[in-house]
Amino acid sequence: MKKIYTILALLIMTSMVSAQDADSLFDNNTAFYEGKTFNYIITPPEGYKLNSEESKDDGYSFAFIPTGEQYDSASLIIGINIFKIKPTKDNPFTLEMLINEDTTAIRKHYGKDIEISEVEPIVTATTDKLRTIYFNSSENVLPNVMMSYLDGTSEVLIFDLTISKSIPRFKAETIYLECLQNVKALTTGKIDIG
Repeated sequence: MKKIYTILALLIMTSMVSAQDADSLFDNNTAFYEGKTFNYIITPPEGYKLNSEESKDDGYSFAFIPTGEQYDSASLIIGINIFKIKPTKDNPFTLEMLINEDTTAIRKHYGKDIEISEVEPIVTATTDKLRTIYFNSSENVLPNVMMSYLDGTSEVLIFDLTISKSIPRFKAETIYLECLQNVKALTTGKIDIG
């Protein structure tokens, strides 16, 4: 199942950001990324597994899919991308710029009938807030449901919820929220207790 996110990944890979892979995996199901300021621990929702092979072909650093399903036919995909920020004096970076580029690309892809709205930020396990954009359409069933952004100063994590027609949006949103609420951004050098 190819996603619009591939388009977004290509659009935001400018000289100011570059895609990153998860550095290592805990228990082959939890992703860990060592950033400059923060270390990130990202665990899948219950009943989901890490996919770090096929998801790269779609432009993700890695993704979570339902256990027992294959990536190319998964009913739900939580795609995660990690981008290092490389701002320069001539090429500054703000999260607002990135969100504007992404929403512009989605509107261009789906047309004028798409509804794009920013909703309440989602709070992670370490009380960081992810800016979250919600997509809807009264005309079409959209595979792209939500995108969330975590600004880690030296890197940005982008989460993308994509679904097939076989899963209701409300159920997919609940699973997505569970995933994001378990994300931990730990200051480099500090140990997570509990």
